[in-house]
Amino acid sequence: MKSNATDNGYSADVRIHLNVNGYVLRVGQLGPDFVILRDPPNHPPSKGEIVLSIDGEESRWIVHLPNGIIADQPETPIISEE
Repeated sequence: MKSNATDNGYSADVRIHLNVNGYVLRVGQLGPDFVILRDPPNHPPSKGEIVLSIDGEESRWIVHLPNGIIADQPETPIISEE
């Protein structure tokens, strides 16, 4: 029998957002080379910071937004800076 979150009563608290030029933008989905923002504004190409929090443990990394953010485009391409 497989175990999942409903079997053991545990569900992780996962929060993801993108900081870009003083804005904090909620991320609905994060892929290896894109983000899908919940309420994307138009924004020119720039750098940003992805903040991923899982049960309060936070990870941060810098990304480049080569095309900027286009409000009516579902995916925003990102390039991670390592």
